[in-house]
Amino acid sequence: MVRRSVLVVGSYALLAALAVAAAVASGWYVFRETPPVTLTVAVGGRGGNIDQLMTEVSDLVASQSRTIRLAIVHTDGSATNARLVAEGKVAMASVQADIMTAPNVRVVAVVGREHFQLIARRSSQIRSLRDLAGKRLALPPEGTSGNQNFFALAQHHDLPLGEIKVTAGPVNDNFAALERGDIDAIAFVRALRDPATIEAMRRVQQRGDAFVFVPVEQASAIRLVKPYVTESSISQGTYQGFPPVPEQDTPTLAIGINLVAGADVPEAAVEELTRILFDEQLRLAFRTPLAAGIARPSQGGPSLPIHPGAKVYYDGAKPFLLVRYRDEITFLISMLTIAYSGLMMLRLQIRNRRKIRVSAYNDKLIEIASRTQEAQEVGDIAALHRCRSDLNLLIQRVMKDFSEERISDQGFHVFSLSWEAVRASIAEAIGEVRAGMPETRRSAA
Repeated sequence: MVRRSVLVVGSYALLAALAVAAAVASGWYVFRETPPVTLTVAVGGRGGNIDQLMTEVSDLVASQSRTIRLAIVHTDGSATNARLVAEGKVAMASVQADIMTAPNVRVVAVVGREHFQLIARRSSQIRSLRDLAGKRLALPPEGTSGNQNFFALAQHHDLPLGEIKVTAGPVNDNFAALERGDIDAIAFVRALRDPATIEAMRRVQQRGDAFVFVPVEQASAIRLVKPYVTESSISQGTYQGFPPVPEQDTPTLAIGINLVAGADVPEAAVEELTRILFDEQLRLAFRTPLAAGIARPSQGGPSLPIHPGAKVYYDGAKPFLLVRYRDEITFLISMLTIAYSGLMMLRLQIRNRRKIRVSAYNDKLIEIASRTQEAQEVGDIAALHRCRSDLNLLIQRVMKDFSEERISDQGFHVFSLSWEAVRASIAEAIGEVRAGMPETRRSAA
């Protein structure tokens, strides 16, 4: 019997130990620290706007996420970035919207816009695309967006390419050639206020020359051929306020910059990055104004498929009710405000009318009191009776207005006190006049 009890107790103890071990294992599995996933991001040239933006995003991710980290990779541009993502050599990259990508590339977000910029030395006398004939023009390498967009412009404007001395090479090398005077103009696609562009302009101005931004007209028509471009302009003073560079608003083309990812990049990692990009966009904007360009991919035109991880965020990140119906709520609040203001004005008008009405009745009381005093002085008992009759008619009118709410409670109370005083005054005057009258007249009165 004792042995059986020992076995039962031992079995229960074993089961309890197994339950505790299972609980501990489950807790460890749930709360264990797993190393964050590192996403490599190709951003193009070092020091560019996208490099600056994604560096700030990387720092914010490190402080806001326990599951992902970003590693920045510098390349020679969008075409290389697209290839690296397609080959799986990087997880993500910034790619201009007009760059062809492989079927296994997915878009995550729009992170900015780059502009086609055609810059010439002032001394070259180039002021329009047609002025390029007979001049030396440097373009970015073949296959890049800047190179392809120039030839699309040349075809649209029917430029005499045979008369333009075109060379191709890295943009920074082209800037150096422009500074030396080896070429007359350069064309490229970069974000506005790109640090390398600003520095090159500064060096040229120090040598006594200056740049001229050449306008690119008919962007809307060009979009019919290249649907990824949009009409834009380079605002006066974008690169320098005084003297302004450019000297005036200059029309040109703009191209969106997409943050893309390989289709096989983990959904959870992409969803986490997308969440930080949009939920923390205001915080990011305090670090760099470039964050203002972050937006959801447009579904109104040609675009890449959205990465499943980003789509999870976009589909699940429904705005709060107040945000979703903010326009309707704003309109309703405006209408309520107008209605409240109208009611307050109406109430004020009614109050003023009541005051005017009570004031008129008080003036009538003063007039009756004055007549009473005059009648008492001459001993005119009939005039005193008329004053009393008028006083009684007045209180009837006031009572009627009060019942119809044309006189306030406070106004009626004040009038009643005044009316009672005048009534007592009339009664006293009648008594005094009667007392001083002969017996025969007193009886008649």
